[in-house]
This record gives sequence, C-alpha cells and structure tokens, in this order.
Amino acid sequence: MVNILSIDFDYFIAASAMERDKYFPSGEDEVNLNKLRAIWKERYLQYPELMQIGVVDEFHSLKDFLLLIRIKREKFFSSNTHKSIKGVIDRIPANQNLRIVNIDFHHDYYHYYSGDNYLNCGNWLRRVIEERPMTQVKWIRREDSQLFSLEGEIPFEHTTNITSVFNESFDIVFICRSPEWSPPHLSYRYEELVRSVFYSETA
Repeated sequence: MVNILSIDFDYFIAASAMERDKYFPSGEDEVNLNKLRAIWKERYLQYPELMQIGVVDEFHSLKDFLLLIRIKREKFFSSNTHKSIKGVIDRIPANQNLRIVNIDFHHDYYHYYSGDNYLNCGNWLRRVIEERPMTQVKWIRREDSQLFSLEGEIPFEHTTNITSVFNESFDIVFICRSPEWSPPHLSYRYEELVRSVFYSETA
C-alpha cells in the first residue's frame, strides 16, 4: 500500500463557502498568471475586506505535523494545480494499491471538463478512482464543503477532523497552491507549509 497525503492550500483559507462565492474569482483551473493577477487586483478593489481573510487554526496543526513526518525530498511534490498529482500517481506501478488522504475544501470528484481538457483540478480524484478502483480515499473537508457530485453523495470516507490523520505515516506528500481560489496575500502561508516539509527532511 502506498500512502499519499494530498494537500490543497484552499482548505486553510478562513472563508466560508458563501464568502468564497462572493469574493473569489469564478474562474477556471490554470488561468494565465497575468490575467489571474488582474482578476485578483479587481477583486481586492471591489472587496477590500478580502485583505482581512486569514487561515484557519488547522493550518498551524498541519504545519506542526509536517515538521515531524520526515518525508524524503524526492517523495515531496508541490504545484500550482492539484491536477499535477495525477502525474505523480501515474508513476506508481498499477499493481500497488493506494490510500489517498486529501485535505481540501473541495472533494475533487467532479465530472466537469471542457474540450480536450479531460483532467483538471476538480476531477483528478475521479480519474484516479476510475483507473484504479481499489484506491482508498479519506477526504478531510470543511464543515460547509460540498458533499455531492452528479451521482449523489461522494462514495468515500470524509471527515472534518484533520487531527485524525496525524497518527498516520505517508510515503508521498503533495501540496498545491490553487491560486485561482486562494487570495494572493496568503501566498506566504502556502510557502510556510512547503518549507515545513523541507525542514522535516533535513532535521
């Protein structure tokens, strides 16, 4: 069994689902960075209260956990987009079973895609389960995270208790930034998480 810890920074933003719908861009995965900067600038001008949004307490708990996990540098991956984890998983032999713990505001089991973009940040987990149906999944969500896909409630374990994974060990750690849904003034918090993993590897 290969144990994978998948972390989307958007989980830690101290904003409710309603606040995200109001303040955040209604964009798509992997928007051109120059365009994205302009979109966020417009959002900050329209909603100055955006600057007051911080991170939830769970951020500090996870950061402390990452400082202790002792993951090897070659087993740690970071990316702007969550769909990059699919490339990491595809390198794991198909005969090895997976267990994925996904810390994320979204369940990433959505159906949607456009054109030839069959894989995106919102459906990568669906693609993994389609290809590797024996995959075990535990989703660490927020209280107001959406629990449904087109087929009904998501078909895997989920909980709001992030501490439930702190007694587990992981073979691979993946962290993504999700800049389309994470206010730029919190970028330094994302970098803190990344540095926590690097520190644990060298400590």
